[in-house]
Amino acid sequence: MGAAWFSLAAGEMIAAQHGLGFLIMDAYNLIQYPTIVIAMGTLGALGYLSSALIRGVGERLMRWRLDNTGLLQ
Repeated sequence: MGAAWFSLAAGEMIAAQHGLGFLIMDAYNLIQYPTIVIAMGTLGALGYLSSALIRGVGERLMRWRLDNTGLLQ
């Protein structure tokens, strides 16, 4: 999931006219450091939340795997 967010932001920085990657690159070009920090924090929070969601769904759907490995308590 992290690689997907990284690729999305990099693609937006290069060739998009919308999105967080574009916002970060545009703010960099205009020397707007607070905007850069806020956009990067938002990107990090979205990445963390989407990873947590996928991890939670994976644990729920693959509960049998956790039972077999002894990780489930």
